[in-house]
Amino acid sequence: MNELRVYIHIPFCKSKCQYCDFNSYDSKDYLMDSYVEALCKEIDLYYYKIKNKKITSIYIGGGTPSYLKASLIKKILSKFDFDKKCEVSIEINPETVSNIKLKAYKDMGINRLSFGVQSLNDKLLRLMGRIHNKDTAINAIKLAKDRGFKNISVDLMFGYPLQPFEMYKQTLEEIIKLNIQHISCYSLKIEKNTPLYTMMHKNMLPEVEEELDRKMYHFTNSFLRKNDIFQYEISNYAKLGYKCKHNIGYWKLDDYIGFGISAHSYFENKRFNNNEDIVEYIRGIKNNKLQVIFEENIDKEESKKEYIILGLRLNSGINMNDYNKKYNTDFILEHGETLETCIENKLIEVKGDIVKLTKKGKDLSNTVFVKFI
Repeated sequence: MNELRVYIHIPFCKSKCQYCDFNSYDSKDYLMDSYVEALCKEIDLYYYKIKNKKITSIYIGGGTPSYLKASLIKKILSKFDFDKKCEVSIEINPETVSNIKLKAYKDMGINRLSFGVQSLNDKLLRLMGRIHNKDTAINAIKLAKDRGFKNISVDLMFGYPLQPFEMYKQTLEEIIKLNIQHISCYSLKIEKNTPLYTMMHKNMLPEVEEELDRKMYHFTNSFLRKNDIFQYEISNYAKLGYKCKHNIGYWKLDDYIGFGISAHSYFENKRFNNNEDIVEYIRGIKNNKLQVIFEENIDKEESKKEYIILGLRLNSGINMNDYNKKYNTDFILEHGETLETCIENKLIEVKGDIVKLTKKGKDLSNTVFVKFI
């Protein structure tokens, strides 16, 4: 395959959120220029591996990429040769974007914006540690639309402590009014080494009941569907023609390379990831040394497992014929017993050559995935 997807990690934030466990910093702004210089050099070090690849998507994530000066984002994107059909996304915190910055993004070829909204309730946003409020988020999205962006995504979170159902419902209802093309709705996962984990561990915040979490999830599916925004992956919803091409590439095991600290890659049947220490990363790249700290070959059996688990996340499921051609095997012979068990338990349904999760299967997706490992 001659196609490649690119991820770029920007680790800087104006402020860290209570729930965030991503590799990001809110106190190292002085490293921004040096980091971007190193990141650009890392891209140069990969030149001969990617020069003949067609870049089909670029995703700039973080951290808060929109916290950087637009000139630095432009400097990074200028290292790649991509055409107008390439999906180029950037994550945005509403508080860190402006009309001037949006114009610059459009001029440099960015055609998809992903706003980290999370909620439109100001009290909950403060609890989360977000730096924006409801009005800032709505105004930023309207500004992007006025600037001519036609592919806008919004991230929302549910199952957060002290987030009642009606609060989440109201956020969805208000987001719909903005005529958004893509919405990602994530059930909160409380990760260690975050302030939120500490607060939960000390009983400073109440646990969220599983029943409430599932009620929010099922409401999301039905409400968005009624508004012509359709689920295509466990946490992702889009209007027709606006699925995130970059993420679909991940779920279909397309080749991708991640640049920057802690960035992960899946390229030429190898999985590898970069150094997580920003100072070591900058110093190493400056000395012309790639900062890969872990690498493993993905053999056929491991690839099969990943293909199934990632494919089942998609509403379209797995096409058994595609699987058979890709691995020169027979899906039914390999997984017939597992399929039969999952069908009996109403976790999976099979229609023709398509295998996909049922409504119950999505609720118990991790249980299903384990059965195929």
